[in-house]
Amino acid sequence: MLWYGVRFRSKLENSASAAVSADAVVPPKTKTKTKTKTTSWCDNVAAARSKLEPDLHITYPCEELPAATSAIVCFLTAGVEEGKGNGIVFSARDYINGALALGASLQKHLTRPDTHRLLLIRKGFAVPPEDMANLRAVGWTVGEAPAIQVAKKYTPSFARHTTTYTKISAIGVSEYKCTLLMDADALAVDNIDELLSCDIFDRAEYRVAGTLDYYRSNWEHFNTGSVLWRNDAAEMNRVYALTKNDTFMRRFGSDQIFLNNVYPDRTNRAKNKLILLDEDGSKTRESWGLVARLPWDYNAQTHVEVQLPKYWEEHLGKVKIIHFTQKKGWQCPEMYGRPSAEEMPDVKCKVETPLCACREGYRYWNFLREARVKAGIDIAAAAPQK
Repeated sequence: MLWYGVRFRSKLENSASAAVSADAVVPPKTKTKTKTKTTSWCDNVAAARSKLEPDLHITYPCEELPAATSAIVCFLTAGVEEGKGNGIVFSARDYINGALALGASLQKHLTRPDTHRLLLIRKGFAVPPEDMANLRAVGWTVGEAPAIQVAKKYTPSFARHTTTYTKISAIGVSEYKCTLLMDADALAVDNIDELLSCDIFDRAEYRVAGTLDYYRSNWEHFNTGSVLWRNDAAEMNRVYALTKNDTFMRRFGSDQIFLNNVYPDRTNRAKNKLILLDEDGSKTRESWGLVARLPWDYNAQTHVEVQLPKYWEEHLGKVKIIHFTQKKGWQCPEMYGRPSAEEMPDVKCKVETPLCACREGYRYWNFLREARVKAGIDIAAAAPQK
């Protein structure tokens, strides 16, 4: 017998014709394992940022993360020593507590599995190890942001804004379709899953989605305390180049004012009023320019509570993100329920009044308490001394 995959058996030579019988006896086939190359999230990050300027790279432990469509980012860029904060500058403890409360609020109001939550600490700003552990306990992946610094002659004079140009680096995390930047003085108070689909960027020209700011008694500029970026490395490089361009640059009051000069589509007050009145965006869409309209629901600025109380009351029921602009959550009286009618200040209250611009401050204290419980912090020990 000869084996070549099939066994042949010979008949007698004196047969009229040699008949060949083929009994198909096939040895078992060995399955060949095909090696499939798996792409990690770190591979995606490297590929997406291959053309990003080296000075602009945000780093975080990408090897720990699954693939994602979008991200929420919060930056910690500076803070004075605890006990030395005031109405102009705040302490590192204030900002860390703000990030804890924000993290707890996102755990409640963000359920998308394809959205990462990145807490980015500016290079050179130290956060104690125990705080890093607490921040991770409320869902943050902690990373590092570049220390973007503009020339001294262009550095904002307001002390709180001297380090905040770092926040523009959020544009460059191009491994994501979009990134929601939320400051540590903001909270999610209702579900924000829909926004993080990035579907708001349904036109090629949109670079950012921003909510109108009530700025110096006018609806002017988009507010960057809660703002959705369409991520792109090339656009990040362009914006960064502008910070070094003496023809473009001046001493802008903040990174927000800088960005409203980069994207000046919300500087026309008359057009802004029409956008404000257009609740679903259908009538003014053609006038948005590079800045897609982000509804007020996603950046309800608390100074409007005092300056435009009627507008505030009319829209409060639909709000998804509260942004503490007049007074930060940590500046509001510590309380864990909505103020009673007797406690409520006058509609046109003076800022010095404890509850003025703080009607929603209880939300901050509730989320901070939740964060402390999740982090295993002794609530009694963490309470401010009175």
